[in-house]
Amino acid sequence: MQTEGHGAGAARCLNCGADLVGDYCHVCGQSTHIHRTLGAWWHDFSHGVLHIEGQVWRTIAFLFTRPGELTRRYIAGERRRFLSPLALYLFSVFLLYIAYSTLGGFATLSAPGTEQAVTELRAEVTKTEGRIAALDRQRAAMLAARQDVTAIDRQRARLAERQHDLEVTSMALGGDLTEASADGESHGAQRITGWQSLDEKIVHAIRDPELLIFKMEANGYKFSWALILISMPFMGLLFAWKRGVAIFDHAVFVTYSLSFICLLMVAMILWTRAAHLPGVGLLMLAFPAHLFQQVRGAYRLGRPAALVMTLAILMMAMLVLSLWIIALLALGMAH
Repeated sequence: MQTEGHGAGAARCLNCGADLVGDYCHVCGQSTHIHRTLGAWWHDFSHGVLHIEGQVWRTIAFLFTRPGELTRRYIAGERRRFLSPLALYLFSVFLLYIAYSTLGGFATLSAPGTEQAVTELRAEVTKTEGRIAALDRQRAAMLAARQDVTAIDRQRARLAERQHDLEVTSMALGGDLTEASADGESHGAQRITGWQSLDEKIVHAIRDPELLIFKMEANGYKFSWALILISMPFMGLLFAWKRGVAIFDHAVFVTYSLSFICLLMVAMILWTRAAHLPGVGLLMLAFPAHLFQQVRGAYRLGRPAALVMTLAILMMAMLVLSLWIIALLALGMAH
């Protein structure tokens, strides 16, 4: 058995034990040139790094310039030349995480004048409570005189609804959930949906929106792969009329498309946060243009059909994103 050196005369592969034919094992691909030297170590390191980088940059170049061809060629079997869709997606999500964590997103949570707005809302709540209390006294007097109180009840219901809206708005801006009423009693838990456990979670999320957003961001990176799984059934329905297309093809298409979106978001963050350049909205137009090219090339469609399917996929993408955000919101509120 070969121990080291040029393995041309070796009978078996040192890695898998298969019979050797030529300079590479036909089973596992290991080279028969085995050396235990520092030069050999450096050669393996540099070759591996450059080979991976070559795959990455070649795949990214195709993703930006010829996305349809990239998708079609990978589906057709060119797997060694390009980085796999999932590997590229994970790489793109990692870059997005680094850019977002380092430079931040596109907006801040707090807005100027929030405290003043909360103060004004609380004053309006107190004023509304006083009007409700006055109506209650007037209603009691009218009942004692056996008068019709229908109009009073309608007016009080409108004021109570307005009071509830003001309180919810105040909570959203950071106000206290248990503001004291005019007679010194606390309102207690807010009734928003009528489902007590859900209302408690909503109230807690409103009281601490920063924590909720932090949880959603953490879960967003953790469950970013769910976007692929949610999208695939919708893609299957949209292209049910297209013969010869498998669910694997849709998975490759969606994953490469999401990779482009992540890289586009990285570019948008760098554009606004690092370079401080205007016109970031124009970068958003790159997605539908890219999607059109990818749809047309990947599924071999003419321009009219590709345009129709691009619009359909854009609407599907909004639905998928909404479902994903709702799931993140539920996860954030559940813990």
